[in-house]
This record gives sequence, C-alpha cells and structure tokens, in this order.
Amino acid sequence: MRCHPQARPGACPALVLILALMATGCSRAGKDADWDTVSVALGEVDHQAEPIPPEALVDGPPLRIGDQVLFRFHAPEGASRVYLAGSFNSWAQNNGGRINSDRFAMRQAGGGRWFRWIDLSPGQHAYQFVVADGAGGFAWQSDRKNAEGHSILVLPAQTPADTRPAKSFLQTRVEGAEEETPRVLRAEKVWVRPGEPNAILLPPTPPTDTEDYVLTIKTPTGRSVHTSRHPRAESNGRLPVPPLENEGGYLAEVTADGHSVGEAVLSVVDNVADDLRYGFYASYGEAGGDYEAKVDMLAGLHVNAVEFYDYFPAHGLYAPTERHYEFEPFGIKIDADDVRQKIVAGHARNILAIAYVAAYAASQSVYDRHPHPMTDEKGEPKIFNGEIMTEGEADRQGKPKWFRLMNIADDSPWHEYIMAEFARTLDDKPGDLVSFDGFEIDTYGDLFGSKFHAPGSKRDGEPLAEVLRDFVRDVGEVTRSIKPHGLVSFNSINEFGSAEMVDVTDFPFMEIWRFYTAELADIVDICFRHRAPRNQRVVLKLYPADMDPKQTTWPAGTLARLLGATMTGGGSLMVVGEPDEENGAMHGLNSLFYPDHKALRSGNDELVRSYYAHDALMLGYTHGRKVRNTPLRAVFPESITRTYAAPDRRALVVQILRAGENRRWSADIAIPEPVRDGVLEVPLPGGVMPREVLFASPDSVRFRHPVPIAFEASGSGLAVTIPELRVHGTVILQY
Repeated sequence: MRCHPQARPGACPALVLILALMATGCSRAGKDADWDTVSVALGEVDHQAEPIPPEALVDGPPLRIGDQVLFRFHAPEGASRVYLAGSFNSWAQNNGGRINSDRFAMRQAGGGRWFRWIDLSPGQHAYQFVVADGAGGFAWQSDRKNAEGHSILVLPAQTPADTRPAKSFLQTRVEGAEEETPRVLRAEKVWVRPGEPNAILLPPTPPTDTEDYVLTIKTPTGRSVHTSRHPRAESNGRLPVPPLENEGGYLAEVTADGHSVGEAVLSVVDNVADDLRYGFYASYGEAGGDYEAKVDMLAGLHVNAVEFYDYFPAHGLYAPTERHYEFEPFGIKIDADDVRQKIVAGHARNILAIAYVAAYAASQSVYDRHPHPMTDEKGEPKIFNGEIMTEGEADRQGKPKWFRLMNIADDSPWHEYIMAEFARTLDDKPGDLVSFDGFEIDTYGDLFGSKFHAPGSKRDGEPLAEVLRDFVRDVGEVTRSIKPHGLVSFNSINEFGSAEMVDVTDFPFMEIWRFYTAELADIVDICFRHRAPRNQRVVLKLYPADMDPKQTTWPAGTLARLLGATMTGGGSLMVVGEPDEENGAMHGLNSLFYPDHKALRSGNDELVRSYYAHDALMLGYTHGRKVRNTPLRAVFPESITRTYAAPDRRALVVQILRAGENRRWSADIAIPEPVRDGVLEVPLPGGVMPREVLFASPDSVRFRHPVPIAFEASGSGLAVTIPELRVHGTVILQY
C-alpha cells in the first residue's frame, strides 16, 4: 500500500474516498507502528552477524539476489572457521595461505553449513573457501556445487537503470523550476556538547523592511525545536543559539522579511570522536597569515578535528622548547609558533588539534640519546626508509636509514622516555610552545603475524600487534590524565593491528592502499565492520597518487564515490586540509610523503562541503555510539547498501552507494547521471510498517535534508521509491 500525502486536485469522489482510506491506513499503520516491536525483532539476531537466510540452509552454488551474491559452503567435520577468498577481496589478504582477519569469515548456518553475502559487480570472479581447523591449518577448497567452472562466477550486467540528464552536480529540477542553493552560514563552534550554547555567524546583508532576523532550528526530520526573533541592530553579525540538550545534527534556518538569509548545520555531540570529520595541516613554515581565515575554511566544511600531519622536529621529540626546528631527516624547517597559532585558532572554533606521532620510530639525534632499538629475531636493529629492514640490509643495499625502530615494550627505557614526551606535548605548562589534544599514532606497514623482538625484553617474541596494543593503551591513559577530552587513535595500515586496538583507541584510523584492495565494496565493508564492536567512528585515509593511473588530486567522480562509500559504511574519509586563505583553496594529501599536498580540483571543495554537511546532519541516524549496525539487507539496483538501527530516533536507516559496474575506487569515474524513481527493497523487522519514510542526498539541492517520499508494502518488506539518486543517499524509516 503506497502512502499518498494528499489526493490530487479534481479527483472523482470515489477516488478521493479510496485515497482517504489509504491515507487512513497509512496513518493507522504509523500510529500502531511500535518501535519496541521492531527492536525486539532486531534483537532476535546477533547484530554483529548476518541473519540466516533460508537459502543458506540448502546446498548450492552462489546465488545472485540483486547486486548481492550469497555464497554457500558445506564444511567438512572439524572446521572451526570458514573464510571466503576471491579475486573480489584480494584473496582475503592471505599470507602464505593463512588468513588473519575475521573480516573475511563466513557465518554459520548450522549443520556444517556456512554462508556469506558479498556485493559484487558484473563480470567474472574467481573464489575459494578456506577452512581453518583450529590447530593452525588452512585448507583451500574449490566450490564443488558450482557447475560453471568450479569456483568461477560470471555475473552478467543487469538492465541499466533509468538515467535522465540533470543539469549539473548539486543541481536538480523541481517541478520544472530551478531551486537555488541556499547560502551556507557558519556556526561559531563547529560542535558543542549537549547543554552548551553556540551561535550562527551572519554574512553582510542589505537592509530590508524589517529590523528582525528569525532563527528556526529543526531536527533532520523537520521537527522545530526552537524559534526566536532577533533585532538586526543587536545582532553584531551573530545570532545566539540556545543550548540544545540532545545529541544530533540540527538544521538552523535564518530568514528576514520572509526571505532566506541562509542555513547552517549544527552539531551537538558529547564526544567529538563519535562524529569526526578529520582534516590536516602539513606545512609549518614561518609564522604568518590569517589564522582565523584558515580555520574558518575548515569550519565551513564541518571539519572538527585536525591532524598535524608529519608534525615533529624529529621523531621522538614532539614537545618543542625552541621556536625554530629543522625537520629530520629531510631538512624542512618548522616554526613552532606557526603550529601554536593554528592550534589556538582552531580551539576558538572547537576544532581539536591531533599530533601525528610515530609508534616506534626515532630520528638519529633522538636515537643517539636513547639507543633502545627494536630488532629482528637475530637481535639486529631495524630501521625504516620507506620499507622496514635491518640496518645491515640497508647497508648492503646502500639505502638510507631515515628512522630507527624502537623498543616500545613497557620494560624498555624508551617507553618511559616517550610517555613523558607525550605528556609534555599535551600539557599547558608555562613555557610550552604547543599543547595538543591527542595523538594519531603511526606505524610503518607491518604485516599480519609480525613478531616483536628486543633482546632482554619480557615481550620478546610476542605478536607485534599485542605489544602495540599495550603501548597505545598507555598513551591513552597518559592523554586522558592530562586532557580528559583528548583523543587517541592508531594508524592501522591495511587493517594491521585493527582488531587489537578496539578497546584502547577512541576511533579507528585506517590507511588503505590499492595493492591491498581497490574495491569500493571493501571500503564500505572496512568501515562497517570495524565500527561494529563499539559503534566507533572509522576514519579512512587514501591517496590520489595511488589511483590507476595515479593522480595528484582526486577527480570529482572518484572523490564522490569514496565519500559515499565511507559514509555508507558509517565512517568518514579524510580529504581536506592546509587551507590557503589567500587563494581560497583547500588542499588534499597526494601521497605518503611529507609535505606532499595539492590544491583540490575546482568544485571539489563544494562537493566535500555537501557530503560533510549531510554527514553532520545525520549524526544519531547513520553514525554515533548509539547507532547500531543491523544485518538487514536492503536492495537497490547497481548499489551497495548498509542498514542501521537508531533507537533514540526510533528509526531504521539505509545508506545507499550507487556503485555502478566499475567498482574500483582507484578508477577515474565521472559523476553519473541520476537514476530516477528507482525502487529500494527493505525487509521489515516484525512486519511493522514505518510511520514515514524520508530521503536525503548530498548530491541534490532538493534533497539536501530529509524529505518524505513514497513507499508501499511489498511481500514481507517495504518498497521505497527513491526519486533521484546520483551517488549516495540516506533513507530513514521513521517509526
């Protein structure tokens, strides 16, 4: 049954009666829709696992349902775990046949049967099942049920979706008329905690017939929570926003004489780690420039935490006591006063300053004073020069020794030294030139299964990831003893150490390389699965220089797909930083090497602003500590979806990424024409109809915030008509 907001003008009386009855039915369904019933139905399954589809209880080859494929496997007796490895997930990143990450595990269906849903693009895919026996053995097996070539799956292209030309990105036609993009206003504070006031910064506006501004604050679904009138003469360029008691994103609209002055997205969050949009600084020359203007550019993009990327006078020396330093080993000069002024200006807008530090590296000058190295199993000290090797191997190959790898175990003198250095980097004691709000702790590309070695240490021979976990835990304890609001994260390169860091970091930070995975579906999955244990915000870092062919800055289509992929998985993509206030240009990281950042391509700052604003508005619906992953599988053509439960909002939320046929994030793909009136199929937990369904997309002016859309019952689920989808969209089932 489709819900119609009203009968058409001129409809016949009988049709009006039928539509009225349908509307009554919809209203009745909404009135009777009980979130408790939905919650109980969701509670019948493990939120970290998939529900068992009936098809998984029957042996057979892979089964295609929409853009998703159900893989099924009947394992031999004694299997403790089964993994799915294939060309679509880089063969589960196996190391000599051994699989180290549970992200590739299949789910048990009972009776020795295992299953796994995978988002796959059209084309040929090879795969195998990997059976772990519990004693360290891994047996790779072909699919005996696949009669089409034994573990080769060929997926033909589906019927193309209806795409009709739209004028341009971020513009759409509404009933034949152009809708103007509203002026973007700034919030004085990028975020505040519940119960704290904020303000809207007003642009210069021409005189009008009225002396008043009207400020209206709404929830994302349109419920007004505040309206106030402010005399123009008393505004002084800012409108006060009263304390809002509930976490979430809010839309603030300012009007004068009934005409729009502009709108702003307000963020209210108890812990900013739950709602991160992460930026960077990467140049620290002579102090100077307009620091407030730099920060205003970041604030305008809803960036609320900035990493001082590759900031250090030397690895192992993070708390400068003199203004000028020379960056080891590359000879780049750093002005500590420039760093300080960036931090101070950011704090005025509630933007946290996060120091990039190395987990276990020291520059030569620091190592000379603290010679406590990490070694290989033979006791030979290790170094990093773009790759990890021993000092002896570097000498044999004639390679430089950028950094010495250090003994980070808690029984090492280096551990005592570096913890004290971290404390000095955080504290606000007189004479300190800088004072950060936390750390992003970097590593250097270790592999799963790497061991920690340091002669004489009680941790010698233990897994490196476990020693790192304890080191990061200690950094967190130091951080919160000095800055209770401080944040600590671990830079997991290609997921190394990510499982060990769940309980000791405030948010997972992942650096992903194309050789590890170039699949958009993996980007979604990495965010979705790593947020699951604690509902944490996942931040991803990728480089345009890692595209194929490589680029110096992100092409718009690739950037939109990556932003959409991370948001679909409940995460966020680190994109912008190093504001150039003189030229009005934001920069993006280009490659791994400091200080390699390039100005964004024309128009990409608008793209990032739109996606980040959408993300900020959706706090509490698509991400946040109270938002849970759900195993519900929604289906939309040519797309990857993920579903979330938002109990505080009494809502189910579906995130959609229109991935298309070429699903490699490393490809230069143009922003597609929108698909119109596509149908999203959503299961209904407990069979309960939602009261209302809303849709929002960062790709469209018309849908910049949630708008009610049509839906109807379809079998045991819901069929939702998506009016327009270009790359990414959010559907809210409101109960």
